[in-house]
Amino acid sequence: MDTAFRHLHMPSELACEFLAVFARMEYALKATRFAVGNRREVSASWDRFANVANERFYAESSEDLKVAVEYLWNSPPRKQFLSEGGRVRFRDFEIDPDQSQLHQLILMVRTVRNNLFHGGKHIPDGEVEPGRNQSLVHYSLILLRECTQLVDDVRDAYEL
Repeated sequence: MDTAFRHLHMPSELACEFLAVFARMEYALKATRFAVGNRREVSASWDRFANVANERFYAESSEDLKVAVEYLWNSPPRKQFLSEGGRVRFRDFEIDPDQSQLHQLILMVRTVRNNLFHGGKHIPDGEVEPGRNQSLVHYSLILLRECTQLVDDVRDAYEL
């Protein structure tokens, strides 16, 4: 196995599938009414999407989705930060009671994507939690696939 994939601590197929679905979802958001930006740059408005899709989101619509939501809610991804001593550390995801559950879950999925893509899955010589990275990506992928179906124009753009 390639060294880069060995350090993902999960099957490379899962990581690639997650990144592909995430990228396609970002395309779908930008191809619809969920694009924000200006003449110089554009990005996907995940927040606006979460606000619109929230009324259609039902966390118990399938057993897989229910398990994914429970896992992410109870074991959310952590975000890296630089401590005062200049060491890389993790901080826990902070639930914002003013945001919907779907909004919070999408923020978690985006953190999983950032950690996977930018290498923030663990700290060298830090605490290792076997299987955690794989579980976070697996359950985030389930939630992300559900999100592709929540808003008609996003679903159509995603499936093009």
